Amino acid sequence: MLVGSAAVVGTAAVVGGVVLSLEIRMQQAAPATMASTADLALGGGPGCEPVRSPEVVRGNGIGSTGSGADAILAFQHAYYVDRSGAVARAATAPDAWVSTAQTIDAGIATVPVGTHHCVQITPLPDGRFDVVITESRPDHTSRTYRQLVSVGLRDGTTVITRIDPPRATR
Repeated sequence: MLVGSAAVVGTAAVVGGVVLSLEIRMQQAAPATMASTADLALGGGPGCEPVRSPEVVRGNGIGSTGSGADAILAFQHAYYVDRSGAVARAATAPDAWVSTAQTIDAGIATVPVGTHHCVQITPLPDGRFDVVITESRPDHTSRTYRQLVSVGLRDGTTVITRIDPPRATR
């Protein structure tokens, strides 16, 4: 049984390495206007086709601290997937104009487990991002939220510095 377990672990490691290698090659070969499904920071999938271009970023991936769009993805992933206000706050500056982790947790508690999300991020000329979050809930309802998000560099990483509702237009 021990030998069989070792074989399974060894096979899993080899398969994982091959998949990772394939994902890296797919990412390098992806056209500039469309992201590949191997872009883990971007994510994507049915109902949230991944896009990464200068005009728009769309996905539901884990994000990163590499860019403004990726910091926004990281915050939203923490909210919908990790379901953690503390993890979401980790994507922000300590002094960010953003709710506390406890307040974020209270918001998360209102979202049913199993809710899927898709984030569309459009850079604005003033340096902020127009962010549209679409929720697909387990009861087959959907909700859409819009935010204006500011980002900045802190200790060499990109973090969210402010989240505001969009201004009303007349």
